[in-house]
Amino acid sequence: MVRRQSLAAGALAALMAALACKKGGAPAAPTPTPTPNAAAAAAAAQELFKAMKMPNNLNDTTAAMIDSEISRNPGLTPYRDIMLQWLRKYMTWDAIQPEMTRMYTEAFTDEELKQMAAFYSSPAGQKSLEKLPDLMQRTAMAGARISQQHTDELRAAMAARSEELKKEAAAGGGPGGPGGPGGAPGQGRRPARPQGAPQGQPHAKAPAPAPAPAPTP
Repeated sequence: MVRRQSLAAGALAALMAALACKKGGAPAAPTPTPTPNAAAAAAAAQELFKAMKMPNNLNDTTAAMIDSEISRNPGLTPYRDIMLQWLRKYMTWDAIQPEMTRMYTEAFTDEELKQMAAFYSSPAGQKSLEKLPDLMQRTAMAGARISQQHTDELRAAMAARSEELKKEAAAGGGPGGPGGPGGAPGQGRRPARPQGAPQGQPHAKAPAPAPAPAPTP
């Protein structure tokens, strides 16, 4: 129970970070320097938002945000209604509209915004708004289905790369390679210094054994 509450609190904190316009929330982005076309661009952005039905679709957007978070953390399922009410309380169109206007006017010129608004106001644009979410989902499912047919090839390529990395690690002194722990003796390993040998001097060779005395006649 405690773990679920901590997950819920973490998810709410993450969602709160997205609400830059909320009072007492994350610091708002700096206001861009006004330009002569700022008013025209802002008006064009409002027309685009209206054509795309953003104010009307905001509730669906907040629900999608909550469901996406729950898909990553299923333990949050019992808290869905609480999180949704909280998000809809603060993520209102009045709160997010200034931020949306800033983002769109920075990304597009007022003429581009007008052209986009004209398209989304047309029957084709309205149909695209209706059909695109489903098409995006179906595209993702088709991509997963197609790629799944070739997973063996991916596994083989990843296994080959794993072997290459092991060989590179061994050649470079990794575990089991020359000079590494368990490497071949005499390869990359310095012989032990005899006791008493001065630091910084070459290791002295061990003295040759004395010849055995000749037998007495």
